[in-house]
Amino acid sequence: MMRFWAGFLLLGGAAFAQPAPLGEWARGTPAEFRMNEAKLDEARDYALKGGGSGVVIHRGKLVYSWGDQKRRYDLKSTTKSIGATALGLALMDGKLKLDDPVARHCPEVVEAPARAVTFFQLATQTAGFDKPGGFKPLLFEPGTKWSYSDSGPNYLADCLTTIYKRDLQDVLFERVFAPLGITRQDLVWRDNQYRPKTLNGVARREFGSGVHANVDAMARLGLLYARAGRIRSRQVLPPDFVSMLRQPSK
Repeated sequence: MMRFWAGFLLLGGAAFAQPAPLGEWARGTPAEFRMNEAKLDEARDYALKGGGSGVVIHRGKLVYSWGDQKRRYDLKSTTKSIGATALGLALMDGKLKLDDPVARHCPEVVEAPARAVTFFQLATQTAGFDKPGGFKPLLFEPGTKWSYSDSGPNYLADCLTTIYKRDLQDVLFERVFAPLGITRQDLVWRDNQYRPKTLNGVARREFGSGVHANVDAMARLGLLYARAGRIRSRQVLPPDFVSMLRQPSK
């Protein structure tokens, strides 16, 4: 199976002063940043044991790459990070709080045993759902354990779809992907494979898996997080979003 490798994001303090790219990356060289090109060659050769493509971005510049930069790969569970980005937008828009019970905002998509689950628990794999991505019962009381799941992230996708009343793919392209220079040729979302294709007449997306993207798109998303959720001068995600997901819910 061919694999992708999204490359390193090697960023110094000056990275935050430069705008995120719209269109082609600015170009740099390893020598310009005193990077060891032999080590980059070594990393590339190791990655190519699995095939695929890679890119190294440093201080907002493309300094090293290999393979087809436009070829899309199945991201599988990396899709969960894109789902977290949608959650960050909802927080930024004031549509919810991490400690809110999911049922408060979308009671029709949450089955009775899961009504006390919070957004924080869905985002941190502590809600208690079983692994498969369909409708599954809880394995334990929410917040008491950690258990890797596709079902929990897919519940989160359903709830955010209900809150925005829009296809989350369109929301993310308008608010995040397009401003970063990611096109619909760079990133595509398959139809939902675990649940009905629509929810209240709106296209239904998965967060457990389902996105195909190229390494260029993934590098741009990585840069968004490295710059604390900013695209140019605009804050699109909470600046402390990552740390928010690391802290226990209160």
